[in-house]
Amino acid sequence: MTERIAFRSLVRHDLPALQRWLNTPHVYEWWGVTSGPDSLGGAGADAATDAQMKAKYGAPLDHGDTTHRHIITVDERPIGLIQWYRLADEPEYAAQIGETSPGGAGIDLLIGEIDATGRGLGPAVLDCYVTAIVFADVSVIRVIGAPHPSNKRSCRAFEKAGFVFAREVDVPNEGPERVHVRMR
Repeated sequence: MTERIAFRSLVRHDLPALQRWLNTPHVYEWWGVTSGPDSLGGAGADAATDAQMKAKYGAPLDHGDTTHRHIITVDERPIGLIQWYRLADEPEYAAQIGETSPGGAGIDLLIGEIDATGRGLGPAVLDCYVTAIVFADVSVIRVIGAPHPSNKRSCRAFEKAGFVFAREVDVPNEGPERVHVRMR
């Protein structure tokens, strides 16, 4: 792959593109929490609204957050979002997925531009991000990705990026997840 993958912090002017990505069918099907007022896509949810975007992403930009969100660029073109967080900051979720030992981080990825899918960018983005960004924090010794088991494309991307399948879990209010782990 000769394309240059890079990451930059999410900023407020990225929210319209992020909203568009969240509402595209290939992302909408998998991304988000549950349906309801805080939902940002996912099965059974309404499209992501301006108000939801401001609450979910704008407020943390203004006031800080424990989730580190980055725009993925390929050859300087924004194509998606990737984020990581310490599982210790999300103890309920960590317990639900069976990852309560110290040193764990969670990671989420979406490639929003349809023409950037199906080209092998997912595994390359995951590998680059985990190596350069997440493992730069010396306290992180393992990274967890937990896509929906039916999201075969995402599951394969994690596996191609060196993540190993650990277990399937059912997370209350989120549904089934296929837990993949990558160690430092």
